[in-house]
Amino acid sequence: MADPRSIGGFTLTRLLGEGGMGRVYLGRGRAGTAAVKVVRSDLAGDPEFRARFGQEIRAAARVHSPYTAALLGADAEADPPWMATEYVPAPSLREAVGLHGPMPVEQVRLLGIGLAEALSAIHAAGIVHRDLKPANVLLGADGPKVIDFGIARAADATVLTRTGAVVGSPGFIAPEQITHARSEPAGDVFALGGVLAYAATARAPFGTGDVNALLYRTVHTDPDLSGIPEPLRGLVRSCLDRDPARRPDTAAIRAALGPGRPTDGWLPATLTPSSGRAVARAPRWRRPLVAGLVALVVAGAGAGTAAALGAFGAAPATPPDPTPVAQPTAVAPPTTEDVRVATTTTGFTSPSGNIACLVAPQSVRCDIAESAWDPTTIPTRPADCEGVWGDALTVAGTDRPDFVCHGDTVFGTGPVLDYGRSLRVGDITCTSRQTGIECRVGTSGHGFSMSRTAYRWF
Repeated sequence: MADPRSIGGFTLTRLLGEGGMGRVYLGRGRAGTAAVKVVRSDLAGDPEFRARFGQEIRAAARVHSPYTAALLGADAEADPPWMATEYVPAPSLREAVGLHGPMPVEQVRLLGIGLAEALSAIHAAGIVHRDLKPANVLLGADGPKVIDFGIARAADATVLTRTGAVVGSPGFIAPEQITHARSEPAGDVFALGGVLAYAATARAPFGTGDVNALLYRTVHTDPDLSGIPEPLRGLVRSCLDRDPARRPDTAAIRAALGPGRPTDGWLPATLTPSSGRAVARAPRWRRPLVAGLVALVVAGAGAGTAAALGAFGAAPATPPDPTPVAQPTAVAPPTTEDVRVATTTTGFTSPSGNIACLVAPQSVRCDIAESAWDPTTIPTRPADCEGVWGDALTVAGTDRPDFVCHGDTVFGTGPVLDYGRSLRVGDITCTSRQTGIECRVGTSGHGFSMSRTAYRWF
């Protein structure tokens, strides 16, 4: 599937992700910044799928809530079909909890209020989400946002669902969806209980492991609610009742959670997302106007070589030292939720859209789209780098790094690397965090971190 440059009035700037339905791009248009879902060409030729996708569009248009991603445009008859929803530059609940651990009880309460109001709007439009889970909840600065209506359908249109199909995510899917393929609003309430349990404890209520084991425990065992403080525990328990008739509806959940709503400032400072600025892919072979990069190069055996950039987000507590540092004697591995391993050169973009990297088995190059580096704390940039942020920085052993200019950009070469995750290619590991991108060489320990405000090498 080739990457289009534009669709439906949206200019597509970078790939956000890819799934069974197609690809999702960051797009810019008159309606605003959008997550643009473009359907795979083979699915677009399936009349049943087009009908299903058209239903999804009509369903999403009926939902209006500050806690859902708004529909900005769509066309089920286009070639290929597409749908654009509001883009929320924020980590998912799964990413944030995986990185920082359980949320404070007051933030869990406010999260529950936002999700209950979102589900109320979804159900009022005659829709069942059917896949509410931590990965589909974004922690926006002004409140949570429920996303991914990719498998949501109008409640009265279940005839298009294949007989016996189980739609949802193991560990959060309701028992009746597993045993009878029933998708009702009560199933979303069950998932809401699971999401709140995860937010409060950093654990899924039915554990982890084999899919069949998760489904069995959901149907036959009680959820693990240890660690959830009262009164949240009682509410979560009622949401996770195996009998859908005994679960509260969203109005009752909203009332039980008390006054207030999640608005600006509802998150702890460590979880508040940066606004970030996504940048369009520069046309190939043309010098980018505001794209910077740093390359980390590993030389032959015995001569550990590296280069340095900085991490996206807040600046370090102290200014980066512009002098070279000796090779470290011990290297602490990056703390991540998981590590993805690739065998060939692989690209990725930070969730903010401000940093893109291309990782090879023996080298890595990262571009930064927007920088506020203090020139008094970084090496002098050569004259031919004027107008480009940073450009390439390489270092061999403990030598001082040198800038090397490049006339292209690696933006658009790969999907988003979520916060708390790493990509390892050969001897190079890069980690994406809310505080930035960090890359290091395994054998030598050399590396760099890069952000909008600073970079450093080690």
